[in-house]
Amino acid sequence: MKYGIVFIIIAGIITSTSALIQTASAPTSASFPTISVEPSYLKVSPGETFTVNITINPEGEEIYGAQYDLFFDPNLLNATAQTPGTFLSHDGVHTIVMPNRFNNTIGKLEYGESRTVVDYGVTEPGVLATISFEAVKGRVGISDLNLSNVTLISAPELTEIQNISVNHGMVEIESPFDFDTGTSKNPYPSISGVHNGTITPNQTITVSTLYTYPCKGTGGHTEYVRIWNSNLNLNVTARWGGYTGDWHNITFDTPFTLHPNITYNYTIKTGSYPQIIHKKEFNTTRGNITCKGFTDTNGKTYTNWIPAIRLFYQK
Repeated sequence: MKYGIVFIIIAGIITSTSALIQTASAPTSASFPTISVEPSYLKVSPGETFTVNITINPEGEEIYGAQYDLFFDPNLLNATAQTPGTFLSHDGVHTIVMPNRFNNTIGKLEYGESRTVVDYGVTEPGVLATISFEAVKGRVGISDLNLSNVTLISAPELTEIQNISVNHGMVEIESPFDFDTGTSKNPYPSISGVHNGTITPNQTITVSTLYTYPCKGTGGHTEYVRIWNSNLNLNVTARWGGYTGDWHNITFDTPFTLHPNITYNYTIKTGSYPQIIHKKEFNTTRGNITCKGFTDTNGKTYTNWIPAIRLFYQK
């Protein structure tokens, strides 16, 4: 009958706990059983799959069962699997897992597991469960992995452990790619004006910032930029803030994503003397950029002036 009671607790029928939870950032003199997200920090790319472990260190207690909820940002991550580890079953004892579910709409996982038949627990650290995630394509940012509703049951009394240390986790999703023309081999002649053309990336590129390569010894920069694709309902603009701070860069209000093999239009208004690639079309390692027309500050027009720029994501 004892084991049935423990199983009910682990199954989540009891939804609240009176356990005193100590966070990792608050050191204490006593050593309490610890549940952790490991690794505690990960950096991944959009679309990448990865795993984290939920580990338990008994710190002298005999652990008979365990339960947790884990919350994450569903705008950045999708949970794809949650599999039992060997922490409670490494000695061959049969366990019952319940619940084991996740909800990507609200960003929540639930897991509970209990030993059965025997009346003794586990004293060695181990992995309670492994969670698989996929970083949402085209999204960048930071998602906390926060443990909640943690319950640990001790043997042989099958009572709830009152003092538990909890170590949360964090995942940073960062785009590894940028769209970079690099410097121009022949940046002159150069003059300020308005550039119109297209950009077709061959990788998914998350953009927050545009950098303009200046001619050596000049203040070449971008004063205004617009990037758009009517079919994708994308229309973003940014304006220069003047010769202050990092004035070579111009930053968009909200980061956006350029998708591979899709063509985007651009308008770039430059100031001073930016580096110019004197071609109608130019291929970079991340895609293609073209010149549909350039009108300089004197009103002269050209069809082979591409501004030397870099589109990238900056935190």
